[in-house]
Amino acid sequence: MPSPRQVLLEAVRDCLARIRVVDGYHTDAGLDVTLEPAPVVADDKSAFVTALWERQERPADPALVRVKRLTTFRVLAKLPAAMDEAQARLDLIVDDIERAMGDQQFRYPVGYGFPAYVSAEPLAAEVTAGWVGVVITYTSHVPIRATTP
Repeated sequence: MPSPRQVLLEAVRDCLARIRVVDGYHTDAGLDVTLEPAPVVADDKSAFVTALWERQERPADPALVRVKRLTTFRVLAKLPAAMDEAQARLDLIVDDIERAMGDQQFRYPVGYGFPAYVSAEPLAAEVTAGWVGVVITYTSHVPIRATTP
């Protein structure tokens, strides 16, 4: 039985996999979505997105303390970019991720909170590295334990 964290991240993966140019997005980052902490990609010219849980905390709402955990997770994305287009490409991937995560409540099982946006940070990279990246942080309330179907 998958853990509540795994269930959450699998729903996030399904949202992010929608990021394809043919579906109206700016990039094809959704072609390579993983839940691995160290994604394996063919080269630095490949775009990818990964979702990882970062921490769990006691919910601030007393009504949720006995049944939920506030789970923080990050969506990390990296895509190729020339030096003269890095900022524009960064903006495009952030827009793609926010659009892919929006209005997808139906992907989350009963008992899982729809992810709430917290923050976004560009990944530090050498100017000549040929890529840009971003980490976007979200939170969600998930059940303490996995439930049986």
